[in-house]
Amino acid sequence: MKKNRWFLSLVILVLSLWLSGTEVRAQDGVLENEAYRLELTNEYSELQLTDKATGRVWSSSMSDPNFDLEGVSARWQERMRSLFTISTTDLKIGVGAITNFSLAGTDYTARPYETEEGFGVQYDLKVAGIKLCLEFGLTDRGLSVKVPSAGIEEYNNFSLVSLDLMSFFGAAADGQEGYLFYPDGSGAILSFDDPAHIGESSVIYDIYGDIQNNQNLKGRFEEEKAQVLLPVFGANYGEDGFVAYITSGEESSRITVSPSGTIVRANYIYPSFQFRRGFDDPRVTSKSVKKYDDERIMTDYEIVFEILPRGKAEYADMAVAYRDWLLEHGELNNDGGEKTFLSLDLFMGILEDGLIFDTFQSVTDFAQAREILEDLDASLGLPMDVTLVGWTKSGYGTEPRYFPANRKLGGNKGLRSLAEYAAEQGIRLSLAANFLTVEAEASGYSQNVDIVYLGNFQVLTNLRQTIRVFAPGTALKNFNKFLKKAVKYPLAGLKLENLGDMLYYSYGSRNFTTAVQCKDDWRQMLSKTREAFGSVTSEGGNLYTLSYSDKVTEIPDRDIGYQMTTREVPFYQIVTHGLVQYTGEALNLSSDADKLRLKWIEYGYTPYFELTYESAEKLINTDYNELFTSKYSDWKEELLETCRELWAVLGRVQDAKISSHEEIQEDVFVTEYDNGVRIYVNYKEETVTVDGTVIEGMSWEVRS
Repeated sequence: MKKNRWFLSLVILVLSLWLSGTEVRAQDGVLENEAYRLELTNEYSELQLTDKATGRVWSSSMSDPNFDLEGVSARWQERMRSLFTISTTDLKIGVGAITNFSLAGTDYTARPYETEEGFGVQYDLKVAGIKLCLEFGLTDRGLSVKVPSAGIEEYNNFSLVSLDLMSFFGAAADGQEGYLFYPDGSGAILSFDDPAHIGESSVIYDIYGDIQNNQNLKGRFEEEKAQVLLPVFGANYGEDGFVAYITSGEESSRITVSPSGTIVRANYIYPSFQFRRGFDDPRVTSKSVKKYDDERIMTDYEIVFEILPRGKAEYADMAVAYRDWLLEHGELNNDGGEKTFLSLDLFMGILEDGLIFDTFQSVTDFAQAREILEDLDASLGLPMDVTLVGWTKSGYGTEPRYFPANRKLGGNKGLRSLAEYAAEQGIRLSLAANFLTVEAEASGYSQNVDIVYLGNFQVLTNLRQTIRVFAPGTALKNFNKFLKKAVKYPLAGLKLENLGDMLYYSYGSRNFTTAVQCKDDWRQMLSKTREAFGSVTSEGGNLYTLSYSDKVTEIPDRDIGYQMTTREVPFYQIVTHGLVQYTGEALNLSSDADKLRLKWIEYGYTPYFELTYESAEKLINTDYNELFTSKYSDWKEELLETCRELWAVLGRVQDAKISSHEEIQEDVFVTEYDNGVRIYVNYKEETVTVDGTVIEGMSWEVRS
């Protein structure tokens, strides 16, 4: 290995600038400000970040003094010393084979250059025939690393598939104090002293999910996949810790969690940046062969590592730091809009397949919906938002047919009357509308122009191949047409179905779309809805929705349940509470309503029900048969009791941000808000006393 010493002798990297209010000085592989010193060593293959306040050195290499290198292969030791590892493939051979190159184990040259934020290094991995650049900057909170798309060059047979960055930054051996945090569902941690993770396989999380395995396109009995709503991860080492967030290119990034195993007895977490996607080659049926994109994903990647203050490095501190960053950069809604308390979906109607003719099954018409709202308004007297589901021309699941409203439900006249009543009473009424998926047999769209094709030229569909996914441009076009008609009604907003859960791309020759373009289209839909009605709800809460949405739905209150995980934590809820409202599972559909109520209180959820006027038995033979118990008259008393009880607790913190959360003893938790309110939740059957507070079994207490 060697570097261009002639270049270094000519170029002395000296600059002064202000970044986040901190003067940064760069010179010959060293970057420094008042808080940190960053240095690239060993021919620019290792990074060391020194925290001047504590003296702690954070290294991209395996630096845990408790880690024993004995038995670790030379190849893995090279990876442990490498700033990055790349995966490549030979597109000309086309068999989908992957070849990995670790920087420390490869013949390369490194050429530094000056940037506005600090300096960059161009790496030329000669064996792979790939050049790429990493650019480094410092803030008063930590460091940033960029991988600019323009700095990548492929000049031999190999093509770049992915890059794993700083895999062993802060890696730790077993048995120590601390844990890894990762955004699995609500959030999850792997404790270093929890033996349950030892020997478990690494888990790769696709940020915003893998569209080919999206739950909306899978059967109900298929394996559930983890939801990753935020591009963030972190690690705690007792008093010290960091949180890292991908700020550019997250829609094609991954986070890998590697528990201690037989090859490397260490726990580590790192980001992977994707430059080519792989798809199963449909021409090969005897085995799985990947076909990788011919063209590279032209996306700039950036990640920020924020070093947390000593003594403030728990997962709640990570969430607060991330929330502050999102607010500073306009990625989180902070307009202080009026909040509701009860969130209610009213399911209206759906077509039932018949042998000859389909039958429309109505379970709530517009007049019946008004009757429910009148009764709730008189009985409850709390602010609520109500969403109508299955109100469209032919009922639920018949997009792209929307208006006129279904005539058996009362038609446009009935919808207008209901909307006017809700507006007069201050009830936030929204229409649910799906612009992303369509029944394969539906009319009104083109198979060639309007739907998504994957990189292997296959249609994106579900297991039964009964659903198609609209290309982002088509979805936006249908939305714009819909909006022109919807604004004629005095509605308070729309619920955009699937939008916060499905981010995708299309390889169609007539609708090629990147994930970045898709994200921009979804944000247009959110922004236009908010501008037209004043509020918008997103089904699903991926990060790109949070700067526009008043409410996000279907937010998980747990992780997916991997063996390596010690427990779930409310990271997502800490980030969003007091800024964006969120709902999870409907209480009337829960298998354990008592526990769900406790979870709502602990995590700060908005109470949510999905109800009908008539019995859900009418839906048994339809595609909406999961709504098995929903009749309003059956659930009215429990709804009222639940809302009154929870209002006494959560009504005190609706506009407050969560400042801390911890398990103070097994199955007993405390959530503290920035207005001083502390909520204790006890999941045990027996009474406990903590902090001088007596909490009965399966109950809660509030202190301020």
